[in-house]
Amino acid sequence: MREQYGEILKALGKLVSFRTVESSPEEDAPFGGEIRRALRYVLDLGESMGFETVNYDNYLGEIAWGEGEELGVIGHIDVVPEGDGWHTPPYEMTYFDDRVAGRGVTDDKGPTLICLYAMKSLKDAGVRPRRRVRFFIGCNEETGWKDIAYFTASHRFPRFGFSPDGEFPVVYAEKGPNKLEFVFSYRGRFTDLKGGVAPNAVCAYATVNGPVDEALLKKHGLTHRGTLIESVGQSAHGSMPELGRNAIHPIVSYMLEMGEPVQPLLDLFEDRAEISKQGNFTGHATISPNIVSQDASSIRLTVDFRVPAMMKAEDFFPRFDTLGIPYTCFKSRDPLYVPQDSEIVVKLLAAYNEVMGTNEAPVSQCGGTFASVFEQGVAFGTEFKGENCHIHEPDEILTYRNVDIMYRIYRRALEKMVTE
Repeated sequence: MREQYGEILKALGKLVSFRTVESSPEEDAPFGGEIRRALRYVLDLGESMGFETVNYDNYLGEIAWGEGEELGVIGHIDVVPEGDGWHTPPYEMTYFDDRVAGRGVTDDKGPTLICLYAMKSLKDAGVRPRRRVRFFIGCNEETGWKDIAYFTASHRFPRFGFSPDGEFPVVYAEKGPNKLEFVFSYRGRFTDLKGGVAPNAVCAYATVNGPVDEALLKKHGLTHRGTLIESVGQSAHGSMPELGRNAIHPIVSYMLEMGEPVQPLLDLFEDRAEISKQGNFTGHATISPNIVSQDASSIRLTVDFRVPAMMKAEDFFPRFDTLGIPYTCFKSRDPLYVPQDSEIVVKLLAAYNEVMGTNEAPVSQCGGTFASVFEQGVAFGTEFKGENCHIHEPDEILTYRNVDIMYRIYRRALEKMVTE
């Protein structure tokens, strides 16, 4: 088994070396050349394992095994931009005593490969599946799901399945992700306010040009170089803004205290509309203003907005209206909810508890995943309760312990789904 882990890490190191951030389209490369090359690498790997493979015009890949009723599995190989603050090269996987580091090792290149190798192990052991496993390799999960739109225009996903891109033990409910664009009219003394690298990542660095008050800068934790005011925060996944520290917020607070009419913006950052207090037994809504830009007449904020299961984005519009800032909601997709007594939840949960020696219950999560492409889809892994693998942050890690545990969980889960 340890030899298998060595193969997994070697393959992961190669996959991490591709900077799979969406870039300008090229010929036969809708998301850029690096993503195309990475997809072909994974499909070649699947073919070398003896599986069937399909390349859907470099939008999406498929690795298939077996015959019968279909079970879907879907991971993704695209990543968010690396940002600043890394202590190791983000696209050169670094080995430590207890972990590896690199962009995508946990979100989601590592888990995708671990799950693929678990399927290979079953095949090599002579398991005869009574279901056909269709393992999809996504290429645009982080920035729009255009791979999914392309595929569903002429194909259908299996009715049920899972995505190794969330939390353990098994996620039966996910918030529905949406993007809000707020445009705030502003003509004042501060110019070129900017910050953020992705709509779904908490802004870790922001700057603005404007008048300097040393005492107020210190009060708000800001620094300056001449008239360039800088704010350093802490990135986190946009679905869990409480784990980060938004760098835009203190700049807006400073601007207000300097006499600028930006109270509505501060109200948005401080959630005066009480969006995050609304929810149900599956969780509460979240908002995270993650990207800011400014032109001659306005400040534009891109906000990550997550809606709990069994609620709709439209339910919150009256509250957003109270802020008095014009906005547009770009609805991404509805929340996900799968009954806890469904086959996919019951069997995956049983596999997890069997391997871990626990009696855990299904959970809900903040982030939205590719699991929702299936009529009955759940996220299954990859993070364990209480751990932080620095997803969407600098120094993203994957521990060797997690490689071992995930491999055993995914192998047992696939075995249960295709043989029982």
